[in-house]
Amino acid sequence: MKTKKFGTSTLAIHGDLKDKQFRSVVYPIYQTSTFAVEKSDDYQKFIDEVEDFYIYSRYGNPTVKEVEKRLALIENAEDSILFSSGMSAITTTILSYVQSGDEIISLSSIYGVTYRFFRDYLPNFGVKVKFVELENIDEIEKLITARTKLIYFETPVNPTTRIIDIEKVVKLAKRENLTTIIDNTFATPINQNPLDLGVDIVLHSATKYLSGHSDLILGCVMSSRERIERIRKFKNVFGGNPDPHQAFLLGRSLKTLELRVKRQNENALQLAEFLSSHRKVRKVFYPGLSTHPEHELAKRQMRGFGGMLSFEIDGDIERAKKFCDSLKVALNATSLGSVETLVSIPVLTSHVKMSRDELEKVGISESMVRVSVGIENIEDILWDFEQALDSI
Repeated sequence: MKTKKFGTSTLAIHGDLKDKQFRSVVYPIYQTSTFAVEKSDDYQKFIDEVEDFYIYSRYGNPTVKEVEKRLALIENAEDSILFSSGMSAITTTILSYVQSGDEIISLSSIYGVTYRFFRDYLPNFGVKVKFVELENIDEIEKLITARTKLIYFETPVNPTTRIIDIEKVVKLAKRENLTTIIDNTFATPINQNPLDLGVDIVLHSATKYLSGHSDLILGCVMSSRERIERIRKFKNVFGGNPDPHQAFLLGRSLKTLELRVKRQNENALQLAEFLSSHRKVRKVFYPGLSTHPEHELAKRQMRGFGGMLSFEIDGDIERAKKFCDSLKVALNATSLGSVETLVSIPVLTSHVKMSRDELEKVGISESMVRVSVGIENIEDILWDFEQALDSI
């Protein structure tokens, strides 16, 4: 009898681990810092790294483990790790693969704080970062040296929603035996599974779509069992461990992930179409529009176009501020992926402390507004954006 491949929602709801003691439908919260042993000789299991033997929640916790198993399943990975934040996941993963004298190659179009980590902090560890602009991906090959260890990128890109050809990057990396790391936060496992396209390591800010309720901060990494164990050793020392209760909240949220993301996909497309025909909007960035430069690529490597879009107000930053401040339903807030529609101005939030030249290279203007489309009734979102645009 063939083993059935379950759908994403089924995997996100049921997972692998069950409460064997009381058969609780909802996996328990083990809100504890430490675990007692029956006898001192039991610590040998910790020394031998026996799976599912717990002594201290920085090293592992049953509640966290249960959610990690479900995260791995929905991203088609062998294993995963939860972190205390998305940036903890990113920094720990990168530092587990490089040392002084190494080089990495990164797309310049990435989340602003990740860019600053690469630009301002990695050089202090003796690690050189070579940035490649989106239009020049073919130049990656020219930048590879004997010291290059990995290629880092994200797609869709924050905040312009530009799309990177995953298979092209993977092909370049495999030819040179380089590790590929992707931030899949914008796409979610519902719209895109990079591991299936050959990527080695997938990262998420679990704060965003995976949690979806603006009430926790977590990060996660999914990959092969071997790579996850390598990263886990660094996590155990660096200390970016998640709180069990937050892990429980994330596990609860995963059960509705597919429903939420599909609604956000639908709402975002309708909002993008509305904005693209509005006289006070200069340009709309959304992969689901035929006018998007990588629309066909997005259709090929994604199952849905996502809930994120950006647009440029016809005017300056003051008009962008006036628009954001005039919204009645959508909230003027940073972050993304929640059930609420959120708007923000990237030069004031996600991409602050980047020079004018750096912003220009990645296509971010002062009048750009980033929108994380929620699951409200679409007619209310459209009304809200129309009245806010009318106010400027």
